[in-house]
Amino acid sequence: MTKKDAYPEKGEFILVTVKEVFKQGAFVTVDEYGDKKGMLHISEISLKWVRNIRDYVKEGQKVVLKVLNVNPERGHIDLSLRRVNDAQRKEKLYEVKQKQRTKRIMELLTKELKLSKKDMEDEILSKLKDYTSPYDGFEAISGENELIEKLGFKKELRVKLLDIITKNVKTPFVVVTGFVELRSHAPDGVDVIRDSLTKIQKSGSKEEIDVSYVSAPIYRVKVKAEDYKSAEKLLHKSTNRGIEHMEKNQGRGEFHKEIPEKQK
Repeated sequence: MTKKDAYPEKGEFILVTVKEVFKQGAFVTVDEYGDKKGMLHISEISLKWVRNIRDYVKEGQKVVLKVLNVNPERGHIDLSLRRVNDAQRKEKLYEVKQKQRTKRIMELLTKELKLSKKDMEDEILSKLKDYTSPYDGFEAISGENELIEKLGFKKELRVKLLDIITKNVKTPFVVVTGFVELRSHAPDGVDVIRDSLTKIQKSGSKEEIDVSYVSAPIYRVKVKAEDYKSAEKLLHKSTNRGIEHMEKNQGRGEFHKEIPEKQK
């Protein structure tokens, strides 16, 4: 979390703690860079005339600022508040929050799984390298538990790892899965099935609905939503659209919550 010997780069957005407010600005410490000191000049607080600096920043407050200039030799970091918009502020705060959450989960995993730093890297972090951050990977596992196996975690780690993740990671989404059995003996049956799958997929966005082949005539439909009620509703809506298309074109379709035994 802390880059003790490094300095932020010009143009970087950083989280700081306001230490002292005075007539011409404020002194801050940079949270992510070993509490190095920075300066926020009154001219960089707001585009409007600043009558009272404490209307904008106060001692002890956490603030997102933009780095204007850095001089490591002199230990100077010049910062700006007025050059940070709402979207940039929210993105930075989200980033910091994700790092804090990741640190907390990693500490729990280290304690509960009794893994060394190298084992943590090899057995946990390496499996989540395709995610934006480890915490994003933890969220994905929390929302879709079967990922714990697909991502290649060792069998002896899965139960404890999944238990820690589900208890400590609140996922922003849930994933539900269903299966459709699509059959057609019409001359254009392949086209009818393809169109049915397209109708299922287009019942939501690409992020919400994923359709994949299992084995003829079974297809997996995976739906992602903010809660189970919404996910189940979208799952049934999408699969019904596909089944209706099959029935209108001399075919038939059937929804299954699990893969039919004869197809396993």
